[in-house]
Amino acid sequence: MRHAKTNPGSALLRFGALLLGVLLLASAPLALLTAYAAAQPEAYGETYYAALPAKYDRLHAVQGEKLVVIGGSSVAFGLDSKIAEQELGLPVVNFGLYAAFGLKCMLDLSLDALHEGDIVVLAPELSSQMFSDYVGSEYLLQGCEGRSDMISALGSSYWKGLLAKLPDHLQTKRDMAKNGSPTPNGVYARSSFDGYGDIVYDRPENIMDGMVSETNLPEISAGLVSNSFAEMVNTYVAGARLRGAKVYFSFCPVNQKAVDMAPDVDIPGFVAALEQKLHCPVIASLEDHILDAGYFYDSNFHMNNAGSVCNTVLLVNDIKRVRGDMSTTQTAIPKPPAGAAGADVLRSGELDGFSYDITAKGAVITGLNASGLAAGELNVPAEIENVAVYKIASGAFRNSAAAKISLPDCVTVLGAELFENAAVTAVILNASVLPEVGDGLADGAAADLTIYVPAEAYGDYVTDYFWSRYSGILARQS
Repeated sequence: MRHAKTNPGSALLRFGALLLGVLLLASAPLALLTAYAAAQPEAYGETYYAALPAKYDRLHAVQGEKLVVIGGSSVAFGLDSKIAEQELGLPVVNFGLYAAFGLKCMLDLSLDALHEGDIVVLAPELSSQMFSDYVGSEYLLQGCEGRSDMISALGSSYWKGLLAKLPDHLQTKRDMAKNGSPTPNGVYARSSFDGYGDIVYDRPENIMDGMVSETNLPEISAGLVSNSFAEMVNTYVAGARLRGAKVYFSFCPVNQKAVDMAPDVDIPGFVAALEQKLHCPVIASLEDHILDAGYFYDSNFHMNNAGSVCNTVLLVNDIKRVRGDMSTTQTAIPKPPAGAAGADVLRSGELDGFSYDITAKGAVITGLNASGLAAGELNVPAEIENVAVYKIASGAFRNSAAAKISLPDCVTVLGAELFENAAVTAVILNASVLPEVGDGLADGAAADLTIYVPAEAYGDYVTDYFWSRYSGILARQS
């Protein structure tokens, strides 16, 4: 039996068609994300996230040898690039913005921009989120709004996560469009950044209650330096070396008060783990970067004006040391401003199921008594003893049986773990001015907890630096 001869040309065409199909299938996520980036109206252009494209563009535009500092918001708040340029004689790129993006994406977005002679300093916040290969896809969609080139630069490993968050992202944009895109004021706005990517919004002193946040304490232990984190950093270090760049590891600034409050602090073990696992030098002393609370602003990692200068001088001196530069740094470190002191408790009491403290700053809800724990609904009073309630202390509603809790608009500080092991599913938050909040507000709360905020402030809440992490449980008040 004779077999038909195979036409080599037709076989090649079939293989080419198959290969084209595979490539088209593989690139479909990128095509969809690119179409989204091109077609969607701008919603985040005035927000904090909008600084990411400008930082990316500066990183790729600076020619010749440069200093690139990579991290989260502690870099955005803590680097004065003009001072660093004057002291080091190198162009500086501030490539830090938000820990919720994750360190991984900042590494991946920066690698292709590195060249011969570049110096890269990694200074992530001391948290398990930054010391991991975590990726905040929902925040990247906001930061990469309208920038298909940045989505493409992130690479295919990001596409699945971005696509999974795309429907919720689009719904949030539609929701915001009903009341107009958010136009934040204050430090968490695009207008707070200069051309270097530094935050230049005036921050004269520490504004935290008691000069420390109890809800975003640093993590300092050997266990923070996971193998997956080390592998991620070492892969980046290897890629940078191939491009002729040198990578160093340093430390972000940390509030001394927060370190004093943090559990299981092990500085020697943490530093030893870094030096053992990372393939780049650790060029700083962590103790040097644990600073007086007066240098901080609204977080245990965010510097005020004086703190930014202090942190920059520390960085400059570290870089000079590894470069063998023995010249004297000309910039003087300013003294830490006094800031807002803690409010001493004047007296304590109970009212309508609530335990409270009266302080010079106002009234603080500290917990619930027996009748408060058993109540089916809780309405926090606006005043106690003719003093406005300004703060809900950490754990104040722990073990509550209430299904609904209402908070007055005078509350300006919310502690952590407020609803731990509580039955509450609806919190009515009436504050149009966003209260101070940290990482653990909803820790231990019911899975179906929803926080209802004023409709006119919803866009501000879901795009705020601190509140955006709770966007999944935020809803408009009807």
